[in-house]
Amino acid sequence: MDKGDLERIKHMKRYCEDIAATVKRCGNSFETFASDTDFYNSISMSIMQIGELSGSLSEDFKAGLL
Repeated sequence: MDKGDLERIKHMKRYCEDIAATVKRCGNSFETFASDTDFYNSISMSIMQIGELSGSLSEDFKAGLL
């Protein structure tokens, strides 16, 4: 794994931790998620960032995941 991949994985892990902390604070009710824009935006932004970071992982790293 190159240094860039390691940094991306660290950032992805941090976003996962942010999601877990938000769910712990706000609960895991879909109704709350759907109606609370701050909750929705927080989770959605973290998921979007994870997606962006995962798309920029090296092909060598992704090939090793299969």
